[in-house]
Amino acid sequence: MIPMDKLENQIDSANPADTEILPLTDHDPRPPLNDTPALVEWLFRRYYVSRWDNEFLERLGMVLRRDRDGNLLPEGKLFRSERKGVTVTAASQDGKTALVVQVLKRLFNDSFTDTRCGEKIAYCRLRTDATLTSVYKDLCRSTGYFNFPAKLTRTEANDLAMHCLRKKGITIIVIDEIHNLFKNTEPVNLFLRTLVQDGTGFCVILIGTPKVHDFIYENSDNIELAERYFDMALERFPRDETIGLISGALKGLATDAGIKLAMSIRADPYFADRIYDGCRGSYGRCMFLIANSVVRALEEGGDTVDIEDFRRFFGLKYRHFNPENPFNISDWASRASAIMLAPPTAATDIYNQDPTEKPKRKRGRPRKTAEASS
Repeated sequence: MIPMDKLENQIDSANPADTEILPLTDHDPRPPLNDTPALVEWLFRRYYVSRWDNEFLERLGMVLRRDRDGNLLPEGKLFRSERKGVTVTAASQDGKTALVVQVLKRLFNDSFTDTRCGEKIAYCRLRTDATLTSVYKDLCRSTGYFNFPAKLTRTEANDLAMHCLRKKGITIIVIDEIHNLFKNTEPVNLFLRTLVQDGTGFCVILIGTPKVHDFIYENSDNIELAERYFDMALERFPRDETIGLISGALKGLATDAGIKLAMSIRADPYFADRIYDGCRGSYGRCMFLIANSVVRALEEGGDTVDIEDFRRFFGLKYRHFNPENPFNISDWASRASAIMLAPPTAATDIYNQDPTEKPKRKRGRPRKTAEASS
């Protein structure tokens, strides 16, 4: 477990102009640069710290117990006969799941995955056709139990899931895509209240779209439910703050990958604006775009990531989201939506890299360790 003061210092020290990219745990060293498959997986595990982390930590501090040194423990506080939970809501792909998963893993070094519970935390991602019975079964499966009877009532499924979770020592349940459970046939209100009640209840973290926020906090029929879950609706950062986070992540992830930013990026003072406008301010999409563009360059054997990597990935992934590819336009500063900054001098490199432009290595060749910085 990471001491609370250490984690908070890591988060507080990360400002938008110098984004800190953190591993899932302190025991996740970078693989050798010549092992591209392992390096790619490691890059996708990197995490971009923002002030959302502190906002989530603040709410965890309200619902989780602490030890004598003030460190959070993976166990909910008991308020009379029940525990409390947190709802984290945002639009699709804005980064809510990454926020919750990575903060919990760094806090408690818990080994939970999408399909297996950890020492204290169980994670369940709901399918589109989820029912309460299927949720209970998924929670059982996360503990390693698969021997279900042919016929299982909802009540029986609930009892079985609670037994499996408690037998495993689970104290925190994370339910992702909880909005998929909002159907007229499912008593969601009762389900969410029961999870935190009865004295031996769990601390529950709910992740979902704004539909979840509206269901819990805007519906007068659910006032009892709202009293049991701390609200955390992720608000998008101001443009200038997001631009700073983008610039820091772009530089940091390229460095982590052992490659450089090409002059097409370094000499463009509006490159971060291209990313921001292309993703329409969605923080999660911006980070996803950066990571996949760097990985594209890496997998093709390049020693630099350039605007073409961004153009290609954006065209393949985000055409449905924004039909105008921002990396096709030569002069982004002329766009009405782009921030107007004082143009840099010819010698300026906004990413502070070696200004000497070296010949690019031909894509498609195997990477060589000697040609990448360690």
